Amino acid sequence: MPSPDSTPTPPASLRPLLELARDDERFAALAAAVDRSERPEAYASASIRPYLLAALLDHPDGLEGRPALVVAADDIGARDLARALGAYLAPRRVRYYPSRGTGYESHLAPPPHLVGLRIGALDALTADTAAGNGEAPVVVASAVALAEAVPDASLRPAGFALQRGEEVDLTDVSELLVEAGYERVDQVSERGHFAVRGGILDVFPATEERAARLELFGDEIESIRWFSTFTQRSLGEAERIELDPAAELALEHRELAELASEDDGADGERPDVAELLPVDSFRAPLDLLPSETAIVIAAAEELAPALRDH
Repeated sequence: MPSPDSTPTPPASLRPLLELARDDERFAALAAAVDRSERPEAYASASIRPYLLAALLDHPDGLEGRPALVVAADDIGARDLARALGAYLAPRRVRYYPSRGTGYESHLAPPPHLVGLRIGALDALTADTAAGNGEAPVVVASAVALAEAVPDASLRPAGFALQRGEEVDLTDVSELLVEAGYERVDQVSERGHFAVRGGILDVFPATEERAARLELFGDEIESIRWFSTFTQRSLGEAERIELDPAAELALEHRELAELASEDDGADGERPDVAELLPVDSFRAPLDLLPSETAIVIAAAEELAPALRDH
């Protein structure tokens, strides 16, 4: 069973079923109203809601071609909705944006997979949209997550990708991984770990369920294989891997936070980490979205109770 915060892994695409909605005149009218920003409300049972949302995001008269943020009440609801939308929209990628789970002043950093999911989703809506990379991104977020401020992009480490046939320097790749929050170890065992042995790089991406082994021939990546950290058995080959950041702040800011967590100060009290971080550069996620982003509320009546509980 996947963990509550694991990366949604959809089954085979159900996208052909969306053609049924495309052929329905009533749905086409709804999609057109949404495209005109008339903010219509449509009521549907929870079981059919993912299908209708996916059809709306895929409809040429609706939100097709626009970046979209779909809002659910809480993290579990957002995770499940992201998985369902991913099944209908595949191969179009649907990202999940969970809450951080702890305040910055707590001195506790969220685990790498949460960080990777959050930064990957933000970057998809901001950087990828601006660059016009691939299909318009779809992100599913909880209302709780959207209530939490995030560091400005200039404070966050960057993720990157590696692909078969690419020429790389493992020393440079190692430095990029450290900057992105990965920890160098002798043998990878969990997300956010990497190890280098000769011409082999083992890395456990922050948002994956399995680690990857990259074997180089000279400076060229000759092969990429997924493998189990428990059995070391191969789980298949890959042409490309994405390495989302495993830390939410760039290295220099992480070092300040670590010093704050270790220093009790002259009066015996631990300094407030927020005083050492450029919190004036933290912003609400909604303030980072491009103007063309469509915001779709999955179940408006559930948002207020979730935020009150939070």
